[in-house]
Amino acid sequence: MEPSGQLSFDDLTVRDTIKHIPGRTAYIDEFGSFGFDFSSQGASKYYILCAVIADDSTLDSLHAAVSKVKNDNGLANTEMKSSHVGNNYTRRNRILSQLLCIDFHVILLIADKQKFVEKSPLTQYKQTFIKYLHRYLYEALYHVYPKLKIIEDEVGSSEFQEAFRQYIADRRPQQNLFNEYDFDYCDSKDELLIQLADMVGGSIGHCLSNENAPNYMEMLKAKILTVEYFPFEGKPYWGTTSATMQKFDMNIYSLAIKCATDFIGCNRDNEAEDVRAQVAFLKYLLFHVQNVDPLHYVSSHQLLSVIQQHIERRVPRNFLYRQVVAPLRDKGVVIASCSHGYKIPICADDITTYLNQSHTIVSPMLHRMEICRNLILQSTENRLDVLDDPAFLKYKKYFD
Repeated sequence: MEPSGQLSFDDLTVRDTIKHIPGRTAYIDEFGSFGFDFSSQGASKYYILCAVIADDSTLDSLHAAVSKVKNDNGLANTEMKSSHVGNNYTRRNRILSQLLCIDFHVILLIADKQKFVEKSPLTQYKQTFIKYLHRYLYEALYHVYPKLKIIEDEVGSSEFQEAFRQYIADRRPQQNLFNEYDFDYCDSKDELLIQLADMVGGSIGHCLSNENAPNYMEMLKAKILTVEYFPFEGKPYWGTTSATMQKFDMNIYSLAIKCATDFIGCNRDNEAEDVRAQVAFLKYLLFHVQNVDPLHYVSSHQLLSVIQQHIERRVPRNFLYRQVVAPLRDKGVVIASCSHGYKIPICADDITTYLNQSHTIVSPMLHRMEICRNLILQSTENRLDVLDDPAFLKYKKYFD
């Protein structure tokens, strides 16, 4: 239905842009269960929602690719489910390594049930638990993709499914000329990409729940766009490296995390292209420092690849600094950088590295300014100081 009211020229331009954006579908499956009695055998400490994002134009080829992986691993006549693979990590690694060759991306919601507030509605009522956490994920999906269909593995009774459809319809972003959303359920036996989401989400669950499991977050990092935590957990991921062996500074790390998360929270619903890119950039740096390696810098190439998933177009390399990093720093977000890329700083050394990088650029420029100023002073017998201009007084104080 066309909305009432007259459209502006900008509205028409945005509508035309959205019309040409490729449609995408998110296939969602869950890992874990509702229960909070962690003493009982098999009770999950984590509840994970995994959304596999696929471009609609590639769905046929994706289905064919997933089918081939199933056939190659003896699963031709059964579902590809994480629970079927279990703790056979050799088999799981082989399956995941083949799935990595397929063109898809992942957005995750990871809920640590051990940190839920006791006796809150989320721990007392299963329907409230499911509705709240699923909506939490959907809001992240809707912010990234202007045109999206969500297909989820069947949950509960048909009555609950119908009530949940209405719940999502009432609470998702308002449909208008610029956003297209749809939602439905599907039996995982009939949808290979739901099975793909099951395998990915289940592998992340094993990684978090079993200390003997490989680091599947690291293995899948090229596919993961965003990880949403509930409740938010700000600790860096140290892997096999002890934090005590590093110059870790909780004050610097906490400040950087707060600056990043505050910016994301204030701009979660901002649809301006540059702000969407900035949010995507920060979310990926947070994912990396909390799940992959707090010491490693993320390359500009990888960050541009992530940003392009959010803003639907290829962008030049200088877009990253001019439209993303520089505006974020201007707004008080603390970001470390060097020739290898960008990261969330965890210690004073990260900040020093950034300052040294800036120094190699700024210092020669200041030196050239000083040479120019001195030459003009000499040629005018000190009658003209170009730094007397009010705009340059801070530089005059620096040189004097």
